[in-house]
Amino acid sequence: MDQQKFTPNSLFDQVNALLSSWNPLEVPDYVADTEYKDYVYDILDILKSGKDMESYIYNDMFVRAMGLGPSESAEREISTLCRSIENVYKEYSKSYEKY
Repeated sequence: MDQQKFTPNSLFDQVNALLSSWNPLEVPDYVADTEYKDYVYDILDILKSGKDMESYIYNDMFVRAMGLGPSESAEREISTLCRSIENVYKEYSKSYEKY
C-alpha cells in the first residue's frame, strides 16, 4: 500500500476538512468547506510554534470570533478536534522527515 504523500496544500486541506466537519456554526455543508479556511493559517502557525491550540480554538475562535457561549460540550469537542489536527500534523511532519 502506498503511503500518502503530504504537501503543504494537503495539510491545509486536511485541517480545513476537520474544521468543516466540526462546523460549530452549523452552516450548510457546501458553506462549511469555505467558512473556516481563515482559521487554518493560525492553527498551522500554532502547530509549528507549539503553542496551546485548544485555548486558541476555544477562546479565540469559538467564543470571541464566532460569538458562541462557553460550553463544556464544546470544550470536549474541541479537545477531540485538536487531537485529530495534531495527528494529521504528525503524519505530515513524518512524511517530510524522510526527505
